[in-house]
Amino acid sequence: MSSNMAAEQLAARREQISFVVVGVWNTAFAYGVWALLQLLLQDRLSDAAILVLAWPAAVLNAYICHRTLVFRSTGSIRHELPRFALVYVVTLLANIILLPTLLNILPFSIFAIQAGYTVVVVVASYTAHRLVSFRPAKGQVLTEQRHER
Repeated sequence: MSSNMAAEQLAARREQISFVVVGVWNTAFAYGVWALLQLLLQDRLSDAAILVLAWPAAVLNAYICHRTLVFRSTGSIRHELPRFALVYVVTLLANIILLPTLLNILPFSIFAIQAGYTVVVVVASYTAHRLVSFRPAKGQVLTEQRHER
């Protein structure tokens, strides 16, 4: 395979590769925010309350990174951000519902089940963000061309 062909294939996969790289950053950022709040507030607030406090910062960071680095969107933040947050609300609720069920059904540890769920969320959230959060405006075609500005 020529280097030019490899570069073309890499360019064609830019969005997916960027999504994974941004996902790693977002995971580290969200964990860092949660851990800091946990250390500072653990004596005054419940673990659930700290999760709720950390969630907006994590989602806002994820939105900014996905908007600028992955999908290169120029759409309305007022329309995109609520749809973006909704994707994560849905995955959070699904996790809360499915985790106890999967722990009862599957012979794996909570860590293995959660890791598997994370893989599913990555695929589902990429699709949801591409088709819902950052969907093109009416009349705009959803192609890689929109990213070549």
